[in-house]
Amino acid sequence: MDDDQSPENYQKQILSQKQLLLIQEDNTKMVTEREEEVNKIVRSIVDLNDIFKDLAHMVNEQGTVLDRIDYNIEQTQVQVYEGYKQLQKAERYQRKNRKMHCIFILAVTIVVLVILLIIVKS
Repeated sequence: MDDDQSPENYQKQILSQKQLLLIQEDNTKMVTEREEEVNKIVRSIVDLNDIFKDLAHMVNEQGTVLDRIDYNIEQTQVQVYEGYKQLQKAERYQRKNRKMHCIFILAVTIVVLVILLIIVKS
């Protein structure tokens, strides 16, 4: 019998082929698992990209809101200053009005005294 054809060699070849098949199946499993893991990573990156886009949109909206708040604060400051100037103006008018009121009362008093003086002397 030939050494290559001996039952032992034949069994070794079959075992070797089975081992190669198992190794190939193992490699195929590993490749499939890695492909699934890569796909999971890709999905995670896509999800992360979506999250960053949403975050960028929210930051942009918040910036717009902050700009509006800042504008409103500036307008309020301007209006408060204008109100303060109007109050000062009103206070000046009231002081002038008081002076005019005092002058008017003094003039009426003088006129009444003059009339009384004329009546008393006549």
